[in-house]
Order: sequence, then C-alpha cells, then structure tokens
Amino acid sequence: MFLDTMSPEAIIKEARRDTTAIQNKRDFFINTHRREILFAKKFPVSYRIEWKSPLTYNKWHIIITCNNKKERENPDVHYYSTYETHCGTGIIFPVYNIKTEELVFSRYTGHFFSRYRTCHLIPNNLHTPGMDVIRYYVDHNSSYFYPKPDEEKRFTCCLTDGIALGICENGLDTFRTFISHDMLFKIQERVLHSSIEYQRLLDAYINDKLPASYQKYYLQGRVGRIAGPEPAPKLSLDDVKDLLKDKPKIPLFSPLNGKIELED
Repeated sequence: MFLDTMSPEAIIKEARRDTTAIQNKRDFFINTHRREILFAKKFPVSYRIEWKSPLTYNKWHIIITCNNKKERENPDVHYYSTYETHCGTGIIFPVYNIKTEELVFSRYTGHFFSRYRTCHLIPNNLHTPGMDVIRYYVDHNSSYFYPKPDEEKRFTCCLTDGIALGICENGLDTFRTFISHDMLFKIQERVLHSSIEYQRLLDAYINDKLPASYQKYYLQGRVGRIAGPEPAPKLSLDDVKDLLKDKPKIPLFSPLNGKIELED
C-alpha cells in the first residue's frame, strides 16, 4: 500500500506491480462497459471502475474514455491510485510518455490538490460541497506538456487549468503545488511593475550619485547610443566606494511563493 513516507524507488516498484496487473486486465475492464460504449450516441463518454490490487492492496480508479465513434473498439484507459498524506489525499498517476514510449510515474501531493481547489475551483465557482476534487482534476488535466527538469531537478508543467511546480526524484515526478492562469498573470504583472520601479530607483540613484560626466554617458546609452560619442569616463576609487555604499537593492522574484523580496 502506498504511504507518504515511501521513497520514490519504493513507490515506482509497487506501482509497476499494479500497473502490470491492470494492463493484463485491460480487456476485462473495457468489456464491463462495452455495450454502453457501442450504443453511445454522444461523445466523449467515460466510465469509472474501482479496483483493489490483490498484490499491494492499493485502491485504483480506472477510467475508460471513448472520445468518438472510431475509438469504440479501442477506448482509452488511464488510472490512478489514492494515498493519504498529512496535507490530505494525494495520488500516484502513471502516464504514458509518447516521446519515450514508456510508462512514467507521477506523484501528486495533498497540498497540490488543496491549492488546485483554492486557486482554481473556488475562484471560478466550480467547487461544490462534497465534490471529488481529484476526479475533477484528472478529468480536465489528463494531458499536459511533459515537464523538463532543470539542473536542480525542479520542473514547471503546463496544465489545462494552470501551472504545476514540482521536483523529479529518482524517476518519480512529484507535483508539489499549483498556480492558476489568473495568478500567473498577476505574478507577471508584479514582475513588470517591480522592474519598472527598479529602473526608476536606478535612474534616481545615478542622477544623484554619479559624476556629471558619467551621467551624460549613461543617459546617452539609455536612448540607444550604447557606445556613446566618446569612451566612457573612468570613475575614481572614491567614486566607486560612494556608489556602492547606498546602491538600491534589486527586487528578486520567487515563483514558488509569488513574493518579491530585496536582495541581501
């Protein structure tokens, strides 16, 4: 059974055992709703089956989806398993990577779904009392651009409803938190305003502190004449010390918490 304390390697090992069993029973699951799929008049249609693994005792939610008439004989099947965390219910979600043609495993934390509810469902009047937030998320975000981690194994993933931030840990992609499209726009707006404010501070600082000869050169560069009509005037050591003493701090933006803080 999946536990919040399990290592990424242990989660992947246990998930592979269950996914192999699910794939072996794929036809059985489809045949359970074969008649409804064949006689469906409107598409897409989807059906859900709950299955408990006899190997690991994990509870899996299996979703059979037929998007159009041509897929009646071979509908899509995807599935996820829930597990409990101190922040709520999370899921283990196997996803087929088209590029590598392999099954990869994602872990969504309880905090992720809490943020999804708070930042997307509630502001858009989509949340109702007692609704299955995980089910809604999976139904609307089953396809996404596969994340590419940076050097520190962190990734940003584009979803239908927003942006996911997470980390790749030994082959397991952990989706840690969620940012809605509206929040992303507000963050970009704050970054723009902070850059404008910093430029204003920098201009005021230069006009106040720089020697007159260097002010003229700087302003010429600001209007496009980067090289200036003449070589840049040299600053004395005392000028440099005076400049660094009261230099305005640069606003630094953190996408993880949406805060803008001044550099040390």
